[in-house]
Amino acid sequence: MKQFKLGLFVTNTERDYNKARASFWIRIFQMIEYYESLGVNVSVNNYFKRYDAVILFRKVKPKYYYILKYLKLISNTVYFDTCINIFSTHEEINDDKLAIAHKIGHAADGLICASHQIARHALPYCNSVFVMEDPVNLKHFPQVKTGINFDNPVFGWSGVGLKSVFLNPYADIINNRICIVADNGIKNVALEFNYDFLLWRYETIQQNLLKCDVALLPRSTGDKYNDSHSSFKALVYAVSGIPIIANRIPSYVDMSKYYDGIVFLEDHNDDVNCCIKELRKRSLDTVRIREHYSCQNQAALLIKYLTSEIEKQKRKL
Repeated sequence: MKQFKLGLFVTNTERDYNKARASFWIRIFQMIEYYESLGVNVSVNNYFKRYDAVILFRKVKPKYYYILKYLKLISNTVYFDTCINIFSTHEEINDDKLAIAHKIGHAADGLICASHQIARHALPYCNSVFVMEDPVNLKHFPQVKTGINFDNPVFGWSGVGLKSVFLNPYADIINNRICIVADNGIKNVALEFNYDFLLWRYETIQQNLLKCDVALLPRSTGDKYNDSHSSFKALVYAVSGIPIIANRIPSYVDMSKYYDGIVFLEDHNDDVNCCIKELRKRSLDTVRIREHYSCQNQAALLIKYLTSEIEKQKRKL
C-alpha cells in the first residue's frame, strides 16, 4: 500500500516548546510522532516533494496565500490550519486580512480549525471544514489528581500572563489561595489579590497544575474572537482530573461532553462557592476526555479526514 505523504508548512520552526508559540507546538510539532506512528511520511517545510496532503500554518497575509497557491502544484490537496476565527473582523483580523482570508478559504481544499465555533464561522467561505481539537500528549500529562480539597481549595489559573486580569472580579475569594502558572508578562498586570507565581515551563507544567484543587478560568465572552478559543487552557486541567470553573466558551461547552468536572459561572450567578458546591457532585472521571483529546486519537481522526477527502476528489474525476 502506498505510504501517505503529508507536508507541514510553518512560519516558525522553533522546536523548544518553551520558546515556540503554544499553538505551534500543540497543533504541529507534538503531533508529528503520532502521524508517523500511523505510517504517514511527514515532512516540514520541504517545497521539493510531492504530497498527498499539505497543511499550511497559519498567517493570514498575501505571502501565505501565494504559498498556498504554489503548494497546490505539488500536492493532491492543500489545507489551511487556523486557531482563530479568520472570517470576522476583530482584534486580530482587520478588513485587509479578512479579504485575504476569503481568498485563502476559496483556494484551499479545506480549513482545519481548532474549535467547532471557528468551523461555524468558516463554513460559508470554505470548500470543506474539519475540526481538529487541540490535542494533549498523554505521555506528558500522565497523572490524574485524586483527593480534591473542596473544603479549602487552592485555586489554579494558567496561561498568557496578561490575560490573568480576568481574575480580578474574584479577588476576594482567591486572595492568598491561588496558584498562577504563566509567563513573566504577569508582572505588568495590576492584579488585586495575592497569589503564588510559577513560571510556565513545558517540562513542569503538569506538576504545577496538580498543585491546585480547582481551576478558575474566567474570561470575556460574546465576541467573534473570544468565542472561538480552543479548549486547551481548560483541557490540561481536565485530563489531570482537576475540577474547573469557567465561563461558557463554546469549546469548553463542547469539552464538557467528555468531562463532567467543569461548571460554568453563568449557570451559577457568577458565584464561585455555588460552582464548588455543584462540583462536589461530579465524578471527575477522565477516561473519555483523555481518549478523545489525546494526540493519538486526534491524529487518527485528521488522517482519516484527509484520506477521505482525497478519495472524494478521485471520484469526481
